[in-house]
Amino acid sequence: MNEIHFTENDIQNRIKRCQVKLDTAGYSGLVISAEANINYYSDFHTHAPWTTMTRPILLFIPVIGIPVLYVHVFQYPDAKAIAKGCEVRYFEGIGGPALSEMIGIMEALHMIKGKIGFEKGYEQLIGIQINMYESLKQKLSQAVFVDASDLIWSQRMIKSEKEIACIKRACAATSYAHDQTFAHIHSGMTEIEIARIVQKYMLEGGAHYPGFVIITSGQGNYERMSKTATSRIVSKGDFILLDLGAKYKGYWSDFCRTGYVGKPCSKRTAFQQKIHEVTMRTAEYLRPGIQTSEVATICAREMGKAGLSASFECGRLGHSMGLMSTEPPSVIVNDHTVLQEGMIINLEPGIINELGAFVLEENIVITKDGYEILSGGSRELHQIG
Repeated sequence: MNEIHFTENDIQNRIKRCQVKLDTAGYSGLVISAEANINYYSDFHTHAPWTTMTRPILLFIPVIGIPVLYVHVFQYPDAKAIAKGCEVRYFEGIGGPALSEMIGIMEALHMIKGKIGFEKGYEQLIGIQINMYESLKQKLSQAVFVDASDLIWSQRMIKSEKEIACIKRACAATSYAHDQTFAHIHSGMTEIEIARIVQKYMLEGGAHYPGFVIITSGQGNYERMSKTATSRIVSKGDFILLDLGAKYKGYWSDFCRTGYVGKPCSKRTAFQQKIHEVTMRTAEYLRPGIQTSEVATICAREMGKAGLSASFECGRLGHSMGLMSTEPPSVIVNDHTVLQEGMIINLEPGIINELGAFVLEENIVITKDGYEILSGGSRELHQIG
């Protein structure tokens, strides 16, 4: 299977669209430091971005001109070789660049006055020390540091054909991992052993990295919907939910499938079927032009028709994903984002009771005329021998 690659032209086009948005909104530039945004605007990926705070990365995007990717000297050779659409420079300090060096770059890019965008808002994160940010803000007294999250999401929410292809690859690896795992696990295994098998099958199925493994098993645990693997031994009578995410080129999948150790009772089978039908009936309304708030209302209505009510306290019935496993928009009644072609929506209505956690999340891309389901694997309640 051929690898998917983002070209210099792909990244340059992202930068150009960003610069048009910056100019239209009256910005003098944008300062990026969060992992996913560095990935998006430069195609630079590091080996383990969240395991060290000694090597922050910054990308300065001016309204006019070539952006500057600013990395630690340790990362410079790799960044120089693979980063796209930008000039790469380095600093030597292990705690981050000197303030004067950052200001020098911003001055050369005409980014020391006016509105400067930072990742300050909704589902964004500044990736440098807050003291560094505050000192920079104090020094640049003629600038106003504003929240650029809406500008960033206006680009990242709409996936290109290559981005969608990457998500499809991640979904295919996850589908394979679900089916193979449920086919090979058995009573007497620990959750940790199951998680190891899952990750092996993700890689075997074509993922670049195993992303996450959420495993919920046994009565008393079904409400723990973000539970990681433990030494708990699964045994006959256990309902098992696997919520998995794999990564391909930095892009995520995220969906769950379920199984039962032994022969499931008719009530469990019925709950599984009902929640799948709710998910699919809601999906039929997905198309460009509909608001995510409408999708949430429709989903709640379909659950009511099936005699069910959502058990998730947060009230979210879905979300998007891409370079992060959850991204805007959210499928909630107060998110009025209008769906567009190229958006990803993960539908995940579910119910939790004493019999199990019944969720069959689906990863879906909005197409020109409707939608396409990217997630796969069996939706049956797997019977584990």
